[in-house]
Amino acid sequence: MLAHWNRCVSGESILIAYGGTKSEFDAIQHEQKAFVDDPRLRTRDHQREFQSYTGLFQAAGEFLRRQGDQFQFVHFAEYDHLPLVADLNERQIGRLTSEGADLLAFHVHRVDDTNNPHFLYHAKDEKFMAHWAAITRRSDPEVVLSMFGSGSFWSREAFCAVCASEEPFPIYMELYLPTLVHHLGFRVRDCGEQNRFVRALENEISGTDQARREGAWTLHPVKRLWDK
Repeated sequence: MLAHWNRCVSGESILIAYGGTKSEFDAIQHEQKAFVDDPRLRTRDHQREFQSYTGLFQAAGEFLRRQGDQFQFVHFAEYDHLPLVADLNERQIGRLTSEGADLLAFHVHRVDDTNNPHFLYHAKDEKFMAHWAAITRRSDPEVVLSMFGSGSFWSREAFCAVCASEEPFPIYMELYLPTLVHHLGFRVRDCGEQNRFVRALENEISGTDQARREGAWTLHPVKRLWDK
């Protein structure tokens, strides 16, 4: 995966945040890496165990702090979310800017007052909606957003604001991240036509060459590169 990402960006700008075993982490031959010792990252049933990226994001936020003002944007991608175009960051910066956004994410939609199962599960706990009402900078504290979590593109300000926020109690990250960003006063936008190349599937979505011909910037899931 480092070889694939090096086609888009220099190795010095890539941080590997690793949540597996310490021995596997120690064997990774890459200078910029962080070991995320957080059981809520290592969930099996992500939705029901309320998988969290809070520890992971905080590790990335510390990396940004050490780098000073070198980076103004953050691209987060899971291990099986593959870049397909060399100018990926230029495209994402262009879209973020044109949308006047602080977070670009896949499959963003509003889920409050719906039968979305993740929302319904959380909303039965009165602390859930009360938390947003307590922190919001928006006129409507009832807004709850959902996004698909395998990849996202951030302004530095929004990313660092999330890193500085303490998760009040376990909240599934696909609700927590976009809803928090929104209520902190930042703008969340959807990836539009790129959504069809990023899906929640057990097996690979399509071939990389085909996806690239169809206009994909990235592809998820891609799990068999290491078999070749």
